[in-house]
Amino acid sequence: MLGRKFVWLMILMVWVGMVTSIIIYQGNEYVNLQETTSNKVNIIPSDEMVVEDTPEDINYTQAQDEEDSDENFFTEYRLERDKARSEQISIYREMVNNPNTDEAIKKDAQQKMMDLTEKMEKEMEIESLIRARGYKDAIAYIHDGAVDVIIQTGGLSRDDVAKIGDIIVKTTGFDFKDVTIIEKKNRDNQQ
Repeated sequence: MLGRKFVWLMILMVWVGMVTSIIIYQGNEYVNLQETTSNKVNIIPSDEMVVEDTPEDINYTQAQDEEDSDENFFTEYRLERDKARSEQISIYREMVNNPNTDEAIKKDAQQKMMDLTEKMEKEMEIESLIRARGYKDAIAYIHDGAVDVIIQTGGLSRDDVAKIGDIIVKTTGFDFKDVTIIEKKNRDNQQ
């Protein structure tokens, strides 16, 4: 009985996170984020770019879009990420609901399910806050104590990278050195 309540609580938390993200995204003109300019970014060398003015603790790179498939890339990536996460949650749920599973394993599965749900909520929050900043789209992926963010944009300045890094650090609690920002350039170079 406790396991079912926990599962329903997790489902409710995911839905609350999704609704919150939608509200934040739709009310983007009301979002007021604190800006910092003292952040530092590490620059990742790339064949297609030369970046000189970026903060030094955040990993940053660019990717040039070859096709007019920006929408498809972000949609497909998000679907694949959500599908993989749903499968993980399903496995944990089966472990928790199996009466033959050891209590220690059940407890571990519940904790992993909670951690995964928290990651999903943070990813949605990061994506919503970046879109609220005026960028067309963003994908966040939290893994192994780090976060990767792909941003659809026509170009990022040093201040943009610092502001985005600040959003990510405040949302996740990670250090700037654990943040990687990847710029996916639009073909038409608009934000």
